[in-house]
Amino acid sequence: VKEVLGIRYGYMGLAPRVGQPPVALTPEMVANIHNNGGTILGTSRGPQDLNEMVDFMERERINALFTIGGDGTQRGALALATEIERRKLDISVIGIPKTIDNDISFVERSFGFDTAVSIARGVLSAAHEEARGAQNGVAVVKLMGRYSGFIAALAAIASGDANYVLVPEIPFDMDGENGLLRHLESRLEDRGHALIVSAEGAGQQLFINEPEEFDASGNVKFHDIG
Repeated sequence: VKEVLGIRYGYMGLAPRVGQPPVALTPEMVANIHNNGGTILGTSRGPQDLNEMVDFMERERINALFTIGGDGTQRGALALATEIERRKLDISVIGIPKTIDNDISFVERSFGFDTAVSIARGVLSAAHEEARGAQNGVAVVKLMGRYSGFIAALAAIASGDANYVLVPEIPFDMDGENGLLRHLESRLEDRGHALIVSAEGAGQQLFINEPEEFDASGNVKFHDIG
């Protein structure tokens, strides 16, 4: 492989009309990239014109595209591969699962998940100490996880401090005999403090009659369970 191009800001970089030109990724440029968090190329949300992207790849003689990201990224990769196959072009599309949510089907653990859990564990420990320092102190920590509670669940297990873990996969009641608030009252009477860990997508069924909004990628904007 004589030339590797870095596509700027996700799929926007494959659409010259809205994106920036790619950059050449040389060995010198990426020599210490493993020490940096995030991305040197940037990311974006929202779909781009499929034909425009494939035209760009064909024009730039890109013969292998690596898509690094979560479910939205891989849906885009599938659409590109389908159009490339329809045109009978010699271009490969390789999907690499990278999402801290760990929510890609058939992938047991995706890149980024372990880092997210290790950082979240420290946050939970700090929140636990804050709760213990106040009379009837309650700390609420909301972690990422739209449709999956893997970060919340594993960080809670790793820290050992969480008293309640709320995940999108399991609906719960806020009120009533078996509701979260009744359990929380009992916990405070018994121990005087509590730590609640919630994934961002937990408890969405509680927001009745709330308007539904969408982001640039067409994903539902979740209501703030925190």
